[in-house]
Amino acid sequence: MKLIDNWKQAWKLKSVQVGAISAFFYALILFSEQFVQVWNITPQDLKNKIPENIAEWVGCFVGVAMVLARLKKQPELHEVNQFVTVTAGHSNSDPGAVNGKFNEADLAAKFRNAVAYYLREAGIQYKTDGVGITNQNLNAAIKLIKGSSVAVEFHMNAAASKQANGIETIALPKDKKLAQDLSKAVADVFGSRLRGDNGWIDQSQSARGKLGFISNGGLIVELGFISNEAELAQFNAKYWTAAKAVAMVLIKYEN
Repeated sequence: MKLIDNWKQAWKLKSVQVGAISAFFYALILFSEQFVQVWNITPQDLKNKIPENIAEWVGCFVGVAMVLARLKKQPELHEVNQFVTVTAGHSNSDPGAVNGKFNEADLAAKFRNAVAYYLREAGIQYKTDGVGITNQNLNAAIKLIKGSSVAVEFHMNAAASKQANGIETIALPKDKKLAQDLSKAVADVFGSRLRGDNGWIDQSQSARGKLGFISNGGLIVELGFISNEAELAQFNAKYWTAAKAVAMVLIKYEN
């Protein structure tokens, strides 16, 4: 490598000075937290030995480092309360729709547990309204929505006609795309059709009217009709695969 002429005087060049200043502040940003930690554990007696004229510069340096350390950590502080909420419809005291030995609350809890498993495996922070067979009531589920980046509750539809079928997600208009993606993920695994607008049902168009979970910002995924024997059989045979597909949609949404 050949150096420029008069390289010993390079420090006088503006480009070199700007580069050096930039490098200094970049290093300060990278190591600001460590510097502050070292300064905090330095004994006061040792600090008192620093000459007064130098101490003023050190004080400014420490102050800048503290500000940079705070700014550097700020994004992490915003992420602390970001999590996915996944809950099961109905509760241990409210079975929901029933078909023989199967009830909606238990099936929804199984699906919730499976989705939570895949979120955990992907390193996604999440909260649920219970683990295992525990399925808390609607009020507990609604409380989990606050602070979450997305909240999804799982249900199963039921109808007098055993031919009624399909997958849908009830949500506010702002969540239309996510609702459609969630419904498609389930429908593709179960081989079911999409109801509503490509799997999305606007809460205002829902036969159930205004729903507390949705009004508070959540989405409700109807995983098929428990009253339809074929869809119930598909659920029991493939719910783990469908749960993984749903988790992938939520992970993509988070990222």
